[in-house]
Amino acid sequence: MSVVTNSGKPKLAYVVHTLNPGGTERLVADMSIAFSAEFDMLVVCLDEPGTWAADVRARGIPVECVWREPGFDASLPRKLARLFQRQGTQIVHAHQCTPWFYAALSRLVESRPRLLLEEHGRFYPEADSPKRRFVNRHIVKKLTHRFVAVSDDVRHRLERYEGLDASRIEVVYNGVSVEAPLSPEARAAARQELGFAPDAFVVGTVGRFDPIKNLPMLVESLGRVSQTTPSLRGLLVGAGPVFEDIRGRIAERGLTERVHLTGFRSDARRLVQCMDLFVLASFSEGTSMALLEAMAAGVPVAVTNVGGNPEIVTGGETGWVVTSDAVDELTAAINEAAGNPQRRQEFAARGRQRFLEKFAFDRMIENYRQRYGEMLRMAA
Repeated sequence: MSVVTNSGKPKLAYVVHTLNPGGTERLVADMSIAFSAEFDMLVVCLDEPGTWAADVRARGIPVECVWREPGFDASLPRKLARLFQRQGTQIVHAHQCTPWFYAALSRLVESRPRLLLEEHGRFYPEADSPKRRFVNRHIVKKLTHRFVAVSDDVRHRLERYEGLDASRIEVVYNGVSVEAPLSPEARAAARQELGFAPDAFVVGTVGRFDPIKNLPMLVESLGRVSQTTPSLRGLLVGAGPVFEDIRGRIAERGLTERVHLTGFRSDARRLVQCMDLFVLASFSEGTSMALLEAMAAGVPVAVTNVGGNPEIVTGGETGWVVTSDAVDELTAAINEAAGNPQRRQEFAARGRQRFLEKFAFDRMIENYRQRYGEMLRMAA
């Protein structure tokens, strides 16, 4: 169980599914570390601690797990309440809807903590459940103090599918820190390590290999572009349930020698800088951390017109925006990027400027610092 400290700092708990590699999970780890100087932090995982739990614990932040049972686990609200009681939790920040549901019910046992929901992304396709909307509207919502969505698209989906009031949902965009740029020599060396020639045009992506990322669209486009662009190479960084399927598709298209699959890499942000074009072909997104990292690194981007993507990337100004699952459009975008280095450079520069103005990590942290302060005053 968590160790209760007497630091005098306010007590803040994050509730998340797990700390296994993923965009939401990386954000939870980074935010907990960032706020540890101001708050006594506690991270609670519903399902398993995950790979990044060790990183968080190494910073002196307790990570607890309540080991959720399949289906509705009626024991979870009480387990969470006991953890919050031991910590003296004043604010609970629930990341995504299932953690929010159980954290809200825990307030029926331990009512002191103020509760904030942050929704990061949505399932694809969405599952419509009148029963869920009813429960949220009449029970869960009343136990919650603040509602945050990471994009305007997510805000509207919370209204449509979770029964929340859009007028009460604030939009706070995710943010990432800026990595030190690789020197031209270091970038060339990293590309060489990956097997890319100096003149290779490298198109890539980073993320969990999940059906929602629509990696087959990217593979098919790479196959088409490779027929006219001999220098084309692919760099796909990540792991997940469709990894072997994607490997098979790459082989079927005759791209095995052209497309490099790295698996999970802890240095993914360094590898992004080896790309000449970053592609996000997802069916649905909230605010993609990988996309923000690419823009921060000054890499031009091409994304599908779904979720929060068009709120981040302005088509024709800061990157290419194509229709979801439209292989022809993505192929055209990659071809244009390959043949027009000046356009790539312009998109990259404008994209990085947009990132600095709206999606920097410190900006996001300040937004939550203000909200936590307001919630502490509620609890006073």
